Amino acid sequence: MPAQRVGSAPIAIRQFEVVGQDASSEPGFVGHVALAAEERASYAASAVLPVLHMRPPLEREGECYAHCVGSADLTVDEELQIRLFCEEVESEYEAARLGGLLEQYVICPHVKDVRREDQTVIYRRFSCVGFLLEAYREAQIDVLWTDLAPLPLVGLDALKAQYPRFVRFLDRPDVRDQLGIGGDGPWPVVLAGYILNGLARPEREIRTTPYLARPGDEYFPARRPGTQGRSGEPS
Repeated sequence: MPAQRVGSAPIAIRQFEVVGQDASSEPGFVGHVALAAEERASYAASAVLPVLHMRPPLEREGECYAHCVGSADLTVDEELQIRLFCEEVESEYEAARLGGLLEQYVICPHVKDVRREDQTVIYRRFSCVGFLLEAYREAQIDVLWTDLAPLPLVGLDALKAQYPRFVRFLDRPDVRDQLGIGGDGPWPVVLAGYILNGLARPEREIRTTPYLARPGDEYFPARRPGTQGRSGEPS
């Protein structure tokens, strides 16, 4: 199964699969996503998993709980492309000598180039899900539709649930401006749960059609509000 909840029965996790950790505020609400840093033949939800992720800052030797897992059944070549992407981003940060957390991080859009005056890209800022999406895109796997216009709008309370480490920053309008969510919202933010729902599809569809998130996809599995989806389509 391309994406699943991790229960009491151990499962196998491959390197660079997407792992999601629920927000402490609400089970089922995916608060963070990361790349599995190594293969595990038998993993249960109660164990900590080594991960590579944009916490922030970028951590190549991080860890989190994997409450859900998504897979695109990566090939060896695709794994190599993802590994090279991660190394490239780390090199960008080292060369730029970045110190502050917010220098590496952005909420909207999911990735943002930082450029010199001549428009040369110095480094890229990411959200946690943005880092994963761009890593997979490096391997020619485009999981999600990320153009902002059609995305669900997310309010400040939902963002505080998504980013509990940033609650005190999210209450500051100046910091919200730095993170790409100026004003009072709501905003078209790519949330962590979207990528798990995007991977909960047949492998061929994952590889050929980016997933367009809908309200309720912040949870995995998705929880559709009411009985109608986008544009009046049944949920």
